[in-house]
Amino acid sequence: MKIRPLNQADLIQARQLWEACFHDHPAFLDWYFQTRFQPEDGLGIFQGQRLLCDLHLAPRQIKIRNKIYPSAYLIALATDPAFRRLGLAKNLLTYALRHLAAHRRFFTFLLPFHTMFYTRLGWGIYADHRLYLLPKGTFSAHSLSKALHGHDQSDLDFYKNDADQKLLEGIYHRAMESRDGALVRTEQDWTGLLLDLHLEHGRTWLAATNPKADPQGYAMVLPPSPATHGRPLLRELAYLKPHQTMGLAQLAPYIPPGTCAQFLGRITNVRSALEALPYPLLTAELVMEIIDPLLPENSGLYLLNLTKGRMHVSRTMGLKPAVHCTISALAALATGSCSPQELVNTGEIALDGDLLPILDPLFPPTTNFINEYF
Repeated sequence: MKIRPLNQADLIQARQLWEACFHDHPAFLDWYFQTRFQPEDGLGIFQGQRLLCDLHLAPRQIKIRNKIYPSAYLIALATDPAFRRLGLAKNLLTYALRHLAAHRRFFTFLLPFHTMFYTRLGWGIYADHRLYLLPKGTFSAHSLSKALHGHDQSDLDFYKNDADQKLLEGIYHRAMESRDGALVRTEQDWTGLLLDLHLEHGRTWLAATNPKADPQGYAMVLPPSPATHGRPLLRELAYLKPHQTMGLAQLAPYIPPGTCAQFLGRITNVRSALEALPYPLLTAELVMEIIDPLLPENSGLYLLNLTKGRMHVSRTMGLKPAVHCTISALAALATGSCSPQELVNTGEIALDGDLLPILDPLFPPTTNFINEYF
């Protein structure tokens, strides 16, 4: 067996493997494999010319602590049913992480179908995935306004649903300026999102003070289905002003069957990750021990030297570590999905001494948000 990047000749097998493992609309797959997916962004395990297992490393620009970084969204990990339970998926993920590290992508993320499979391999909770159930019958402008704005003092209502892509892009960009973890969506990202919404018979509604005013937000709504017990689903909600999302507090979250309520994140290279992050203008030094169950090259002792907000990280030996940290906990620290105290409480971090006054300002918690599927 051999692991290698996919090429154009592999696309027929890649689509067949996708169709054998997932249940997506043929029209979406036509667009995805003909327009969106680039073969070099896929990795596969081959036996001769036969594709047994593959993974798509979709390039994305992602915001972590208000800085934009190149990353990869891992999607469609698929194994030929005849070759499952042979460890192929784990081997391919290991190769993929090293591949990303070699290409200076220190962080990657995914939406898991089997959370435990990934967390035992070093992935940790990274960002919320927020879908909400709407009251039955909420599939018109008036009923949507009542569901989202009926509990606050908002002067906005939902109106026409003929929003163009550029208008939605502008609202999303403004809305995500105040949120960490959000993707910087490209034109292709938007094309895929709106195509998926269309294929699912969803609608987009614009929020404004009156039908002729400039839109202040939008809502993407999916129709009722048996999985939601006849209730429409709020796919995405974005406003120019963050406080206008207060109506969400009245809605029940929804987790699609077979998925997770959170995205998982993974560090591919410890030094690259720690040196890339922004820090306050502090000076500190500590030794950190990292435990990585999948990439032994990441495990070991690191000397962290922060000088006026600039981090330098080097491997070291013989020094006593002050912080013992799993690779999944490091991802949580780096992205702010958990506070240092929370990670101490769960046992993912162990401290030798009172180090929270140092760690807290270096790794403050934040709320990350991603709402993508492809």
